[in-house]
Amino acid sequence: MANKFSLEVVTPEEIFYKDEVDMVIFRTTEGDRAVLKNHIPFVAGIKDGILKIKIDGKFTEADIKEGFVNVSKDKTVILTQYAEWK
Repeated sequence: MANKFSLEVVTPEEIFYKDEVDMVIFRTTEGDRAVLKNHIPFVAGIKDGILKIKIDGKFTEADIKEGFVNVSKDKTVILTQYAEWK
């Protein structure tokens, strides 16, 4: 778990996802971003697209709608209008 960080994906209705992950990839208003543990902190707008979550070498995907992301060194929180597993 040394390289894992906390990921939360929150919609207006629920906490869609909350766990420790290796990497997360999503589309911001500035382009695609991949986040690993100890990433430089930033806040950005998210565009509609695919959220890719990597855990133990395997990717899981979900469709997400626009929203915001807050990235810190050991936690990433995605606030989105909608999320659904592919």
